[in-house]
Amino acid sequence: MEGLPRPNELLRMQRRLRGWSHGDVAMGLQRLAAGWGEPEPGVDAAMVSGWERGVSRPVPRSVGLLCALFELPAEELGLVLDREARPLVPPRGAMDDEWSRRQFVERMADLLRTWAEPTGIVKPGSEPWERLQRALTQRTRVDPETVAQLERTTVALENLEPTEVGSRALVGPVTGHLEQISVLLRGSLRPDLRSRLCSIAGETAGIAGWLHWNLGDTRRAAAYFQSAVRAAKEAGDRALGIALIASVACGSFPEDPQARILMLQGTHDFGVGDATPSNRLWMAAKEADAYALMGQEEACRRTLDRAAAILGQVEAEGEERRPRWMSLNVTWLAGEEGASLAKLGRTEEARSLLQSVLARLGPGVERDRAWLTLALATTYKLDREPEEAARVAGVAFARAARINLVPVVAEVRQLARELKMMGNSAAVRQLDQEVRET
Repeated sequence: MEGLPRPNELLRMQRRLRGWSHGDVAMGLQRLAAGWGEPEPGVDAAMVSGWERGVSRPVPRSVGLLCALFELPAEELGLVLDREARPLVPPRGAMDDEWSRRQFVERMADLLRTWAEPTGIVKPGSEPWERLQRALTQRTRVDPETVAQLERTTVALENLEPTEVGSRALVGPVTGHLEQISVLLRGSLRPDLRSRLCSIAGETAGIAGWLHWNLGDTRRAAAYFQSAVRAAKEAGDRALGIALIASVACGSFPEDPQARILMLQGTHDFGVGDATPSNRLWMAAKEADAYALMGQEEACRRTLDRAAAILGQVEAEGEERRPRWMSLNVTWLAGEEGASLAKLGRTEEARSLLQSVLARLGPGVERDRAWLTLALATTYKLDREPEEAARVAGVAFARAARINLVPVVAEVRQLARELKMMGNSAAVRQLDQEVRET
């Protein structure tokens, strides 16, 4: 798998945090060049998409324009070629990339603070009497710019969900943001603005659903997902609605893969042509995972082949994905395939894929990193190599605990119990001690 392109997740994240499309970036580069009295850079949306997917790299002149447009150095946009291969499993306790968790949180917080608060929205920390006075003296004004600001905040929060910030730290900001949107929805709105706000509300509620699922609170997660689906339907945002129903299928039936498959296949009945290529790709990968859980290898591989065919459509169309934070690319799909093959007991094939993918993952995908590291650990357990399984599982446990990913923590605890029955090596004892103390 050495030929796999390495996606530029830093460039993609910075674009999404600003709420820009690929076309917005291309146009911004053209405006900068014109303002500097330089020739047009010859960049279009497809070229920007290619940079993010890692299939091409910008020329030096475009790098300079990108740094000026984003007001960031080339290193923070992933535009400096890293010629040193990163280790697959870092020393226990070491960070997975060059950013410390504190620096990452501070930078994201600074970015969020640069966005002005929409007019008429009550600050969460104000006292009740202050809220009353504000309600009596200020009329809530909802205009397109207010909605655009709310959408940018939603995108920023959504992009933080799979990172090292941690689900517990994000629950408050996300639910507070959802409350602000809900307050505005109670007012009198133009139909087009109400539709956009409902879509933003559905997307935000979906983030809250996944955060609570990460924290092991499946009851709250289901409630948020149900509310999110209702908001998406009212908005007429069918792509979001399908993504949310698929989220319900994956989050509600972890122990019942057959039920998950039926629900995923049922989303195709949401409406003729409603499912976008990214919808269908994500659902196909999760359907393949369910077949793997049932031990149905032929159905799993057939579904993965279908996903690979859909991937080409996603990359060709360059659509706005739902959920937006998902990096649906060849590396992501290879990780999904590796995890499914591990469940099927195809350990050598799974290990090759998982090691390749883990070596390519950049910053900002810590949830995927934790799950894939756990899948890698299971391949060693199946091959009856408890010491190596314990070592890799320890890395997965540390990553999952750091971002409050309770489902992975629970699976590592179970894996630690199984490894103790296979042997009592130093690595197994250390893993057992860590899961007991954390």
